[in-house]
Amino acid sequence: MPRHVTCFALSASLTLVACAASATCMNANEEAVAEGRLSIGRFKDAADRPETAFILRLSSNACLDGKDEDERVASTKTIHVYSQNDRVQKSMIGLVGKSVLVRGKPFAQHTGHHHAPIVLEVSKIESR
Repeated sequence: MPRHVTCFALSASLTLVACAASATCMNANEEAVAEGRLSIGRFKDAADRPETAFILRLSSNACLDGKDEDERVASTKTIHVYSQNDRVQKSMIGLVGKSVLVRGKPFAQHTGHHHAPIVLEVSKIESR
C-alpha cells in the first residue's frame, strides 16, 4: 500500500476515534447523567397542533448505545427531557435557561412527540 494511502487511513482512523471519544455515550434504558442548558422548545405535532418540550442543549456531543439499531444515536447536542414525577417537573420549570445536571433513563426518539434524537426521563435535576 502506498505511503500516502496508509497515512490517510491512519489519519481518518484517529479522527474517528477522537470524535467518538469526545461524545459522552449513554446506554439505552440504563441510568445516565447529562449536563447542559435547559430550554423550552415549541413544536407542531402531525396534526399541526402546538407542543412544547424541555430540551437540554449540550456543550459537547452525546451518543446513545443500545442492543438494537433503533436504540442507537451516533451523536447529538440536544436531548428531549421530561419527568413523570410532579416535583421534578416543577423543578424543571424553574430551571429553564440555566445550566443543569439531569439523571434518568435515556432512550432513542421513536415518535413525532419526541423532539430530539435522545429522550431522557428525568428522575433528578439540579442547577450547576
